[in-house]
Amino acid sequence: MEVRIEDVSPVQRELSFIVPADEVDKTLARIFKDLRKEAKLKGFRKGKAPESVIRAHFKEYAVKEAESQLVAEHYKQALMKHEIPAVSSPEIHFDGLEEGKDFLFKATVEIVPKLPELTGYEGIPVKSRLVEVLDVDIDNAIERMRNLQGKLMVAEEGYEAREGDYLIIDYEGDINGEPLEDNKKTDVLHKIGSPDTLPEFDQALMGVKAGETRNFRITYPEDFQNKDLAGKEASFNITVKEVKRLELPDLDDAFAKSFGDFKDMAAFREFVKGQIEKEREDMNRQWVEEQILSFLLKRFSFDVPKSWITKQASYLLHKYEQDQKQQGVKVEEIPLAKHPQKKVFEELAERQVKSMLLLDGIAKRENISVEENDLEARYEKMVKETGIGTDQIRSYYSSNQDQLDSLKDELLRNKTLAYLRDHAVVEWVKDGEGEEKDSEEKSGEKGKIITP
Repeated sequence: MEVRIEDVSPVQRELSFIVPADEVDKTLARIFKDLRKEAKLKGFRKGKAPESVIRAHFKEYAVKEAESQLVAEHYKQALMKHEIPAVSSPEIHFDGLEEGKDFLFKATVEIVPKLPELTGYEGIPVKSRLVEVLDVDIDNAIERMRNLQGKLMVAEEGYEAREGDYLIIDYEGDINGEPLEDNKKTDVLHKIGSPDTLPEFDQALMGVKAGETRNFRITYPEDFQNKDLAGKEASFNITVKEVKRLELPDLDDAFAKSFGDFKDMAAFREFVKGQIEKEREDMNRQWVEEQILSFLLKRFSFDVPKSWITKQASYLLHKYEQDQKQQGVKVEEIPLAKHPQKKVFEELAERQVKSMLLLDGIAKRENISVEENDLEARYEKMVKETGIGTDQIRSYYSSNQDQLDSLKDELLRNKTLAYLRDHAVVEWVKDGEGEEKDSEEKSGEKGKIITP
């Protein structure tokens, strides 16, 4: 066998094979011999049909079987002999196999990408927000909780509706006399001031009373999401059956205790403050990590196998569809190859694949590894999040090697990101400041902290 190996791209190899005619003939002869032993042909006892008859009946099958066997055997031998790190099934090309002739075929395969030399990743310039929680932040958070505990009560007779109130309405709508889609509805619960409603619609209902009917017109914006309505004027006939007010609980110690074992309102406010701080710190950490990954991706340029990108893009698409369904959104499941946002998913997938490879490469250089205590810490976190026992979680991962490997990969990359954060050059900014500037303009010594 002869094989010639050529680089098609940094992540593709083309292997060209020449299988000698005598090996082709021997392979065909062996296949015909095996067929003769098992073939059942009319007029012949099993295994007694002449070879000429076997060849006449099974030539096409034997040729295809010989092609399959020779390709598989020689391709596998070439990968092992030349240590080719294939990551995908090969694309095989040949014109066909003929008895008495050399068999030529080509195999194109994707390989593990070779990363550039990883240096200069310590001292990455990043911006980090100063996390500060004000009393107004705590007030707003508690007010949102208070609203969730509110009860809708029918307003007193003669009450005029205002923003934040709820209406039970019947309505009709049309454009130039043509009914809108679902133009008639009854007993609809509508909140005045909902972000999903056009302000002009709610403005027309301000001050309305129970039993009142209002007729009005609104013009949809030119950029309205429903293109059939964009820029058009619609007429509405609204009958208000009831006006309801949201009755809110008092902000007292009883309110605080309804959320847990809190001594009083002051203790609850401290808890809420801690939750806001944690949420903002998590968001800030993610922002810093995005800056780090952007820096790495810009500094280190390399190709990745298309099959890896396609696999990750398909995963992202599936995850997106599942998330939409969980939120009650009806989603049409479209394969990635035909999806209108295929390019978007592939671009994000390529970024993620490259980021994972870079983090794995840095982890190897810095001898970062996942220890048993890292796994135990994650198990304990899962216990708090799910309520499932530690032993049950541990047993699940110990009996599912693929899931355990995936978890270890995630933990390793998180530890590597933590290492890069700890060795970054940090410029502290106030919330909302500096995001539009290029963080790479800043530089400094390893681990240097630039304080405000």
